[in-house]
Amino acid sequence: MIRLFLDSEWANDALRELVSLALISEDGEYVFYAERDPLPGMPSSFVRQSVYPLLNRGQAAMTDSVMTHALRSFLEPLRDCEIFADAPLDFSMLSRVWNGRDRTPPGPPFRTRLAREGNLMPSVERYFELNPDQRALRHHALVDAMALRSAWIVENYSFDGDVGSATSFDPQYVEWLLTKMTVARADPRRSIPHEIVMEMLTKCLEVIKAKKHNN
Repeated sequence: MIRLFLDSEWANDALRELVSLALISEDGEYVFYAERDPLPGMPSSFVRQSVYPLLNRGQAAMTDSVMTHALRSFLEPLRDCEIFADAPLDFSMLSRVWNGRDRTPPGPPFRTRLAREGNLMPSVERYFELNPDQRALRHHALVDAMALRSAWIVENYSFDGDVGSATSFDPQYVEWLLTKMTVARADPRRSIPHEIVMEMLTKCLEVIKAKKHNN
């Protein structure tokens, strides 16, 4: 079974209009990231100042119908999967995108699980403490999803180091993951060329980091 970690950003607490949505798999191989186009016109001051400046735009910006199609195309080949998030509203946003405007949308091929147990949330905070570059990008949906993923790995695989070492930015991550993960998949996963997507997102994040550093 594939585990995915979810985060979403929304424009304000009253209208709860989606801004962006991200998913990343436990091993970092599968990545989905999308932003609404056009963006909600009435964001809160916090979202306008702290979320909108981090957005990638470009190819990540999608109309609602395109985003629904992209999400279904991403999740359907993964078949049975479990999606983790740290807030119930993230699942609501995910369902809205999955269902789209179809009167009879396809049944979702995933289960959801709220992940806030034990030391998970403190581990998320520890992740940002140990990764200042990522802390500067907090509230970018993909960055936050990666933080939740990293914290979950540390809490569930009894990693002896700190959470800062369990990230895909660590050059030793692949070796660590192969050593520490004890649950093997029964069937090989269908190959999806998300390496290109990950490369694009990495470049976008580097541009965002450079802009924030220059400011």
